[in-house]
Amino acid sequence: MKPRGIVFLLAALIVLPQYCPAGEDSRGTVIAANKVAWSDLIFTSSKFPAAITVRMQLESMDGSSASLVSPEEEGWGTCPDVIRDGTMMLTIKATSQVLGAEDRYEERIWFTAQDGLPYERHRLSRGNELWIKSYCWEDQGVRRRKFEPGDPAEGQRSQTLWSQRTESLYRYPVNDNGCSAITDPALIVYKVSSLAPVIGQKPLELCVFGKKQLHRLFIKQEEASSLEVAYTVRSATREETVVKDRIVPLVYTVTSENIAAADQAPEAFSLFGLEKNIRIYLDPEKGIPVRISGTADNIGALDFQVQQATVN
Repeated sequence: MKPRGIVFLLAALIVLPQYCPAGEDSRGTVIAANKVAWSDLIFTSSKFPAAITVRMQLESMDGSSASLVSPEEEGWGTCPDVIRDGTMMLTIKATSQVLGAEDRYEERIWFTAQDGLPYERHRLSRGNELWIKSYCWEDQGVRRRKFEPGDPAEGQRSQTLWSQRTESLYRYPVNDNGCSAITDPALIVYKVSSLAPVIGQKPLELCVFGKKQLHRLFIKQEEASSLEVAYTVRSATREETVVKDRIVPLVYTVTSENIAAADQAPEAFSLFGLEKNIRIYLDPEKGIPVRISGTADNIGALDFQVQQATVN
């Protein structure tokens, strides 16, 4: 695979959705986010010639807004500066190695813990391609601002000095098909971790905004076989325990349905670059996602195995 292909895979990385049981209207339904067992996860996957590492970090942002960033990050672009109670942030950092070439991708999503809905997302590519994209959830759609360097020399300068800037509004379809609450794909793992017992009783149906379009997701539990796991658990006090065990995980399938306007070519949904046969495996005792598997375009089947989990 060419490095550009991995950039696409990383950029396809997939926040925390509102949900309703399949077959029921989600309008007016608000589900409070349950506390998850983990605050930091590190996954790895490899398939020649690519090796990929993905890190997910979850933290509370109470009293802060997404606009309050460090000087190094001022080029991200921001939504209206509003401080919200109970704000959480999920950070995803992905690194790929392909025949000696490295690409890095980062994504951050701010959402409110009370209703589990996002209001801002930042995406940053720092590999073969350089760009920053910031997204703001608005009433009529999702607004995206994109920043790129005008030439390679400009790419070496501060992100605040990048001269290529565009703004787009991706409007929701006139017929929202029951999608009264729009989320982002990145927090599907968080969602499964927090609502696993509910998912076991009834499938979840949720709407997410991908790159430019909406997708309806269906998350269902399926029967599972035993699975060998090997990873390190780190406590809040930094004590480490090595887990080597055979478990019967909770397994959840994720399928998608594109919701695009009639005049638009549908985009593919992806989670960690996985587009089909997506499954999330959860340790039923520890509440830790231990595997995420699926099929990625141009690569084939991939398994992301957890290597380290920091628990609350």
